[in-house]
Parts: sequence; C-alpha cells; structure tokens
Amino acid sequence: MMISKIVKRKVSVLLFFWFWAVTLPDSPLAARPSVDVLLLKNGDKLTCEIKKLDHGYLYVGLDYVDGTVQVDWTKIASIESSQLFVVTDEKGDVFVGPLSSLKTAPSTDPDIRIRHGQSEVTIQKSAISSIQQTEQKFWHNLHGAVSAGSNFTKSDNQSQFSTNANLDYVKQYWSASTEFQSSFNGSVSAPSALRRDLSASVMRILNRGNYFATGIADFLRSDEQQLAIRTTLGGGLGRILVNRERSRLYVLAGAAWTREHYTTTSPPYFNSAEGLVGTRLEYFRFKTTNYYVMLSAYPSMSDPGRLRFDGKTGVKYEIVKNLYINFSFYMNYDSRPPRATTKSDYGGTSSLGWSF
Repeated sequence: MMISKIVKRKVSVLLFFWFWAVTLPDSPLAARPSVDVLLLKNGDKLTCEIKKLDHGYLYVGLDYVDGTVQVDWTKIASIESSQLFVVTDEKGDVFVGPLSSLKTAPSTDPDIRIRHGQSEVTIQKSAISSIQQTEQKFWHNLHGAVSAGSNFTKSDNQSQFSTNANLDYVKQYWSASTEFQSSFNGSVSAPSALRRDLSASVMRILNRGNYFATGIADFLRSDEQQLAIRTTLGGGLGRILVNRERSRLYVLAGAAWTREHYTTTSPPYFNSAEGLVGTRLEYFRFKTTNYYVMLSAYPSMSDPGRLRFDGKTGVKYEIVKNLYINFSFYMNYDSRPPRATTKSDYGGTSSLGWSF
C-alpha cells in the first residue's frame, strides 16, 4: 500500500513536469520577430530569429521551419540584428546590445560590432564564445530544461522514478541558475529510497572578465545517508580558465556553512564551517552532444580531518529539435560523518527531456 501511494505521488509529479515541458516552450513570452539577417559565405541569405550561439553553432528560428536550425558559426559572413543580446568572448568579458558586422576582406572573418546606447565595441568574430538573448523584461531571460524517466520490473515489483529540472537567468554581468534532481526506488522486498537535491547559484562577473564572485545554496535529502536535509550555504571567488566555442572550464574557492539534520540519531542536528573548492568542465561535440563534469570538495574547518565531496557528471544528447535524452551520475562522499551513517551515496539516471 505504501509503495502504491508513493508511486501515485511520483506519477503526478512526472505529469506536472511533462505539462510544464510541453506548454512552456510555446509561451509567447519567449517569441521574437524573425527579422535578423544572416549572410553565409556561400552566398545564402537567411531572415531569421537568432536564439543563441553555443559551442560553435548559431541557433536560429525560421518562419517556414518547425524548430531551430543550427548554423556553423565559421560559415557566417555577416550578421545583422536590432535585438538585444548578451555576448561573451574568450576572455570572459561580457557585452550587451544589438549586433552588426563590419566589412572586411572576403578571405577574413568580419568583426562584430555591439552597440549599447551611445557607445559601441568591436570584437573579432572568432573570439566570441557565446551569444544569448536578453530582454528588459524578467521572464524573457529565463532558459531551462525538464526531464523525467521511469522503470518497473515485475519480478520484485520494483519501481524507479527520476526527475530533473533546471532554470537559468542571464544578464550582462549577472547569471543565476537552479536545479532540482529527484530519484525514488521502491520495492516490496526492500525499503524504499528517496533522494532529492535542490541547488542554486548566482555569479557576478568582476571588472576583469575572467574573474567572478559566486554564491551557492544546496538542500539535499538522502535516505541512503539518513539525511532528512543537509543545508549548505556558501560563496567565494572563481576564475574562468577556458571559454572557447567547444569547451568551458572554471575553478572557484571559498567557504561554506552546513547544517545537517539526521533521521535516526540523537542529537539529530550538526553544524559545520567548511572550506569550498570546486570546478566545472563542459565539452560539446557533434552539434548535439554535451558533456559536463562538476566537482566540489568541502574540507571541514570546525571538525578538522573531515572531508565532504560532491560530484556530478552527465551526457546530454539532442534527438530532434529541443527533445533530448540525458544520462547522469551523482556521488556524495563524507570521510567522517558526525553520526554513524553510510559514508557514500551514488547512482545514475537516464531520462527524456525538453529544453526551452
């Protein structure tokens, strides 16, 4: 009976996520007129909506094509748009404004001019690593994805569910992101296991574009580690080491505060001051495949000798349009838990999702 109730609750959550995924991408809030102009090096001209430049490909929408079209950034001879974009170069410098190309020799890539008010800046086209849409209204700057997966085996009446949702907000010097991950395993022959992880971060680019300040928050529930909730709040400084078309790498260091609530121990609460060292690597290949690895280490300052470690990695493969399949793996490790609980928890999920 307990398994049946949990399954029904999980199914309702899955239906909610799928409803969000299907309806939100069609929202008129995200629509822009298809008035941007691209001239390709082979002479073709496209009147379109420029959506983003990501990992060496410019994503555009065409009135006569369902979905987005990926255009090789190196094949573009000129670009013209009166819309607002956030443009980031390889150094991490960020600029906002409409885009236009400066005329150069036919054998060379044109420079891109970005106008903002009465000022303008010129960047080499090959030095631009990303372009994102931006608007004055808050809702127009949101981007994200949602995915869900499930599995059932008759032999032991075992059910498995996983959900994942992320939302990003991008402005000129600020960016924020949040991600929710949930997994559930239930069986009549073994205790059920629930894991939920809600994380959020905010980043502020400093005057020198390859440095940034960041703040993080994480809320983890793990039945495997007997954690009712682990709250982690922290911040620090970081540096962007690589910011190219097909790869991105940054590192950060700082401090964090953690409060843990255990379910089967007494006293149930434990507070800890910790250091923070982290890194994130993204790599893009074959236009449709995105790899990422994120690692964080928390050496305790109030309990010397204790070390916590969080790791996430995944592969995202676009099937068609904005529909993708996602494979991910997570791991949590605690060298010396303050209570007599399991030191580690790890697992993997596969899911089908939609990005917007």
